[in-house]
Amino acid sequence: PLWRSWRAILAQGGSDSVVRLGSWLIGGMAKGAAAAAAALEGAEASLAELVDLEDYYFGPDKDQKKKNAAETAVACADTALTCAEKPTSATSSKANCIKGRALSYLVGQERLAEELLSKALKLDPQMVAAWNALGEVYWNQQNYAQARSSFEQALELCGPNAVSLRNLSMVLRAIECEDLEKSNNFAAGLQRAKEATVLDASDPQNWETLGNAYMGEFFVNGKRYEELNKALIAYARAESAYEKLGKRNPFLHLNRGEAAKFLEDYDLALKSYAIAKEIGAAKGGDEYDKVSELVKRLAGMVERKGDLKAKRLKELTAGLPAGTCTLAQLRSKESGGKSVGARVVSILDRKDEIPVVLSCCDADGEFFALSIYNAEQAKVADSVVPMQSALEISMPHYRQISATIKGVEVSYPCMRVAHPGDVAIVGHGTLASAAVKAAFSSEKAAG
Repeated sequence: PLWRSWRAILAQGGSDSVVRLGSWLIGGMAKGAAAAAAALEGAEASLAELVDLEDYYFGPDKDQKKKNAAETAVACADTALTCAEKPTSATSSKANCIKGRALSYLVGQERLAEELLSKALKLDPQMVAAWNALGEVYWNQQNYAQARSSFEQALELCGPNAVSLRNLSMVLRAIECEDLEKSNNFAAGLQRAKEATVLDASDPQNWETLGNAYMGEFFVNGKRYEELNKALIAYARAESAYEKLGKRNPFLHLNRGEAAKFLEDYDLALKSYAIAKEIGAAKGGDEYDKVSELVKRLAGMVERKGDLKAKRLKELTAGLPAGTCTLAQLRSKESGGKSVGARVVSILDRKDEIPVVLSCCDADGEFFALSIYNAEQAKVADSVVPMQSALEISMPHYRQISATIKGVEVSYPCMRVAHPGDVAIVGHGTLASAAVKAAFSSEKAAG
């Protein structure tokens, strides 16, 4: 069979393998529809290899491997067009689509890729692969309006499909616009991502996109931190789907690490960043080190009681609000719904990281970390005075945070509040004015 013949030629390797394949097909050994079909099959196989390299290969020779695969795909597609005096419309549209898709993965070839894909769509307006590839070309050029139009055209002309839906989800979250429109776009992007998983629950990229869409809802539309738990569930589904394919994606683990870090599930964050680094994302190692340093710093602060002397600690614990409870009472569920009384010892400098973290001690002299979500660090810092401000913490969620760092378990007690308005400074009102209007910027790598 012809497809076995071209596979054998390509399997021989070497820089001239594509030339030898073309010579075999054009030189008279194979002609007509059967030869065109064999060439297109070779083009599709090389394109599949190229897509796999783009998504899952991170070796130092990635660019060269991509270039080789793209050249093979283009050469095979060109061969399909020359196997007959006049190729059929179906052959022409498919060959141009493959060429356009292959070139779209090479830097500097975006314009030619756009021309080829547009040509394919003129021949076959219902070629969904071409619409999706054209949208990705526009995406790479940051022409989000055209990208959106391409994906919407794919859905309108070709019917519902998971690739167009997840790509549209990403584009909607990338468009720069006024706040209200951005909020609506993120909500719509989440809906499109959900629809993609319904259409194809086996594709890991659909679940990964859904996880990122939930992250966007948390940041842009002011959802409570529980929304991030939905992101983690989606990421877990994505990881399971990747495993079934025998693939690993570092961006999935970087994004999951971010979501876990925001939820202060530092053990999961560390594991995710370590996997990302192992796969090939250097950023994973940097983030691992940052989280490790934070956890060890907080645990050390609690263990050493802020390095305060006994006399100074006694002064800090005196005069805390009457009628409040301690960390021990909250931990044993004996608080009776009372607020926790505490003194601010220090504010961790985390810049724009979420959540804002304060080092505090209660009336018993027990130290803990107070995590305040939906708060702006600078505004919190302007409102509280370390070693002076007394707090009443309403509706706190207690948990013992634990993470394994290079084989050593590190832990510390933590109180979390969902909004700065749940924290009152004695004599000065709540921290509601420190609430932040969050913003989130989509990136393709984050999906």
